[in-house]
Amino acid sequence: MKKKDKKNAYERTEFIKVDEETDVFDLADKLLYRKPLILNFEDFDVVESNRFIVFLSGVVYALDGDVEVIRDKIMAFALKKDLKDKSLRSFINKYKE
Repeated sequence: MKKKDKKNAYERTEFIKVDEETDVFDLADKLLYRKPLILNFEDFDVVESNRFIVFLSGVVYALDGDVEVIRDKIMAFALKKDLKDKSLRSFINKYKE
């Protein structure tokens, strides 16, 4: 049997447009499973967005990760090693303002 190919950081990344149906604890679970997240808060309430960002920042910090602003209201939450991965880094650099 062949070993399953490891996916790079970009291939494991989930892109989520946050809305009223989004559960912050589900997002935290994804981070705990080491999935990088690109979250779009453009159409989400500002106060709730800030609560999500503060909570998820704590989760990602505990996992030795970081948060990076890509554009206004679009953020990447990932482990530091994933943020250094050239596949995810090139995506972030391409769209970063």
